[in-house]
Amino acid sequence: MTKSEYKEAREQFFSKGQPCFRASPLTKRCGFGVHSDKNGKIAIFGRETKEYEQFVNDPKIQKVKAMRTSKK
Repeated sequence: MTKSEYKEAREQFFSKGQPCFRASPLTKRCGFGVHSDKNGKIAIFGRETKEYEQFVNDPKIQKVKAMRTSKK
């Protein structure tokens, strides 16, 4: 991929949600919250932190639940 193609490829890749941390045991079993910004950077917060509570209570932030393990 050339440097000029990078921006378009990045936009296409991030045009839909990526399940990587939503499928993580950190979010599924340990209760951590993952925040991602428009630049694709993430931060992980423990459920007991002040920051986690602020994100949960902010109506401007979209919340997406962690992915469940599929049952066979």
